[in-house]
Amino acid sequence: MRINFKYCILTLFVLALTACQNSPTVNKGISISSSSAKVKDIKEPLTVIGGELSFDFVNSIDSNYKLYGVKFNPKNSTIVAYGDSSIITIYNLDLKPIGSIESKNDEVKALDISSDGSYLACSGDDGYVEVWDLNSYNLVNRMRSSSNDILAIAISSDNKKVASGGDDKVIDIWNIKSGEQIAKLEGHRDTITNIGFIDYNRKIVSTAEDKKVKIWDILRKKEIYSYLAPSNEYGDIKVAKSFDDYTILGLTEVESAEGNYRRRNGPPVWKYTIKFKDNQGNTLKEFNQHREPITDIAVAGNRAYMATSSEDKTIRLWDLEKKRHITNIVLKDRGYSVNINKSGHLLVGLEGKYRIKLFEIKNSYEPTLSSSSSSSSKISTTNQNAISSWYRKEYAIVVGIDHYKRLSLPRLSNAVNDARSVAELLRKRGFEVIELYNENATKERILDALKKIKQTSTSQDATLFYFAGHGDGVSGHNGVREGYILPYDFNADLNNPNADVMYYDKSAISISSLVMYTRDTKAKHIGIILDSCFSGLAMDSKYAKKSIPSSSAKELDRVEYDTKTRSVRIRPTKESVVTNGSSSSSSSNIFKDLLNKKSINILTAGDDQPVSDGSNHSPFTQALLKALGEDGTKKGYIRFTTLADYIRKYVEEKTGDRQKPQYKNESLDGGDFIFKI
Repeated sequence: MRINFKYCILTLFVLALTACQNSPTVNKGISISSSSAKVKDIKEPLTVIGGELSFDFVNSIDSNYKLYGVKFNPKNSTIVAYGDSSIITIYNLDLKPIGSIESKNDEVKALDISSDGSYLACSGDDGYVEVWDLNSYNLVNRMRSSSNDILAIAISSDNKKVASGGDDKVIDIWNIKSGEQIAKLEGHRDTITNIGFIDYNRKIVSTAEDKKVKIWDILRKKEIYSYLAPSNEYGDIKVAKSFDDYTILGLTEVESAEGNYRRRNGPPVWKYTIKFKDNQGNTLKEFNQHREPITDIAVAGNRAYMATSSEDKTIRLWDLEKKRHITNIVLKDRGYSVNINKSGHLLVGLEGKYRIKLFEIKNSYEPTLSSSSSSSSKISTTNQNAISSWYRKEYAIVVGIDHYKRLSLPRLSNAVNDARSVAELLRKRGFEVIELYNENATKERILDALKKIKQTSTSQDATLFYFAGHGDGVSGHNGVREGYILPYDFNADLNNPNADVMYYDKSAISISSLVMYTRDTKAKHIGIILDSCFSGLAMDSKYAKKSIPSSSAKELDRVEYDTKTRSVRIRPTKESVVTNGSSSSSSSNIFKDLLNKKSINILTAGDDQPVSDGSNHSPFTQALLKALGEDGTKKGYIRFTTLADYIRKYVEEKTGDRQKPQYKNESLDGGDFIFKI
């Protein structure tokens, strides 16, 4: 039981994505005007944390012709609109027209943009399939299809093939650059409505008004599999989006209590469903929240979430990984199209047939950096031996829990205060921080935040994870003992002599899983700081390795005993030593060597024991704040190993050796996390 004790885990993650797009040169077939967009085109992929997303309306514009669809260019998030006109209009993020392409089709009924933004393919009511180069804005090829009216078009992910289908019930496949026809696939019995490439562009998934989904082998030019998509013969496929492992279908079906009798006995009762079906037609998941026909499906580039538009005047957002509803965007008219930009932060939809609406999609738990924070992650120098760059980005996840959903868990006094102080200090040091406190610190949100950093961090990033709250140690069979941190929604029995390690995993987070997580993260330097009871069990994790001290760095930062105050203190390496190498010719090279090698650092508030909640701050967190220079009097650089040594001595002195912090460097490379203070 953890009475008046507290537990903290510190995790930081770093990631940065930047990109610049140059204005294209005006070429044949398009007119361009320049305008600066006010909406920020964020490149970092959006991740759904805790199954929550919010949205802000940005802007809208009315078209002078009826629209059938809108799409983002993956390269620069410009918006492409098409419809009952030969003109395809391109808008910037201010929704100002910046260009137009004129098709030979009187109406453009289908349009696709390549995954890298290089090509635009369109088709329509005159049977022409056109491919445009979006870098030069020249027409690449124009092919005459066997269909007079084309409703479906798709570009392969390798940008080498384009496929189309329409009223001739045939799928035509061409080489984009040469215009040569590669294949003609026949088998549907009615107009083809949707097409998608899968399996490294070796297969195609198609749907048609014959209510069938068909999978084709392009090389062998034959149908592999076919299934009826609706529940019965009276349904229709309105829209589809295909991936290698499943197809998402927007269906209109007849709801029937006894077979199809409802249709024969009176007016049909319609239901509007979204179904996830595997390649054999088995239903994996079904949603039925829409109240009118579904008109379009869009999926974020990282498959974090999807959006569906409907004639019920909504655009609905769905957690694609967990297969559940998130929220609704309510429109004033029927929704006819929806698209998500490459990063997932922007969504565009059609309200009615003429109005384009742009929305910004937000995650409530995105990392934030205070505007007053200085950019401390870069060091400039003219000395060729000095460090020329710091981490590209430093991210942190900070978790603090004072009270729990389960009232039998003792309330803590300082966990949230500790966590907030750590988050504030880290921001001052240039970290971008995700904060999760009390009821927001559920297991799902914590794991989603960890997943976000794992997915987005690079080999030039540093990450930290900090947790303050309850922890527990469970003794299983055969001498197995596991440590856990307890999220807000923890729901198992504490101190149960028959506790099952597997059962605890249902609502707690094992320390072993955190250690394993660090080994599966690309970030160069990773830190886990646990201020919780029994957190020292991390040192016994089957994923842990023995610490490898860096003996070559003894001359740098160090822990000293202050005889005047009779206390330990930390002496950072001076900035001049790092940037100029003034006090030692090898100092800069040592820091460079430490920064270039992988480092996984685990620091815990104690051993396999309860730890103190303290007064105002726990002794452990108080030491952490002092070491990182919360008073602003210390300047320079310290290694994680030095930080751990200082905290160990500080806490042991404050608690009379009753609490013994533990530290290990999990990496075999011998690098070290470097803090600038």
